[in-house]
Amino acid sequence: MKITALTSFCVDFFPELDKIYVGGNSLNYAAQCKILGHEDVSVIGATGKDRFGKLIENYLEKLNIDRSGLYQIDEPTASNRIFIDEKGDRYFKDNSWNGGAFDKFRLSEEDWNLVADSSIVAMPAGDPNLTELLKRRNENQLIAIDFLDYLGTDFIKQHIDNIDIVFLSAKEEMLDELQELSFQKGKLIVPTLGAEGSVAFFENRRYHQKAIEVDTIVDTTGCGDAFQAAFTVEWLETKDIEKSLKSGSIAASKVLKFIGGVEQ
Repeated sequence: MKITALTSFCVDFFPELDKIYVGGNSLNYAAQCKILGHEDVSVIGATGKDRFGKLIENYLEKLNIDRSGLYQIDEPTASNRIFIDEKGDRYFKDNSWNGGAFDKFRLSEEDWNLVADSSIVAMPAGDPNLTELLKRRNENQLIAIDFLDYLGTDFIKQHIDNIDIVFLSAKEEMLDELQELSFQKGKLIVPTLGAEGSVAFFENRRYHQKAIEVDTIVDTTGCGDAFQAAFTVEWLETKDIEKSLKSGSIAASKVLKFIGGVEQ
């Protein structure tokens, strides 16, 4: 099973802690796949030619993730300023995100050829390469897209026909509309609800998984990425929704216990 994560790599600044950690949806996803024991994990994307890009390279190398498709370009490495409230929930400010190299990077024809034999391809929906990925995907691939918490259902509807698993961080009031969309399109939609657990809609059924309790929540950064990685690989292997939700919840609960999206 070849797993490829596209193309979100950044550094997370925690100003209140005076700490910098590597992160980004794709790095966190790839790292979780490695932690789960999958060997053939690769990434494609870009960082800047700066010390932050080097931190990302070093982390991927430490986990033996194939970074031959990670380029260094003349843009700053993408970065995010993250703040944590008293409950451990992360939040952002208006100027938190700097897209840098992430915003500018586009896959080459050679890169797309490398993606073509991947069993799983994962990407955040805000990726500028999303439309091209969905045009080029093949029927043997499982395409998992994270619509995060700020891309609404209208955006999902525009792209869902060529996606196998729709992930998003949702609110309770969105669930009925998401269920209707899943049943109408025959697609697997998996909303996560934070402390309320997670839901999956598939083949005219609604599934629910309670969140795994954690004694102390340190930071919620990256728990969604870990959930998605664990869910996706379990789903591809077993086609069991309940097992997949449980695997995702366990992976997410472990990430809640440290600062950053991956343990460093």
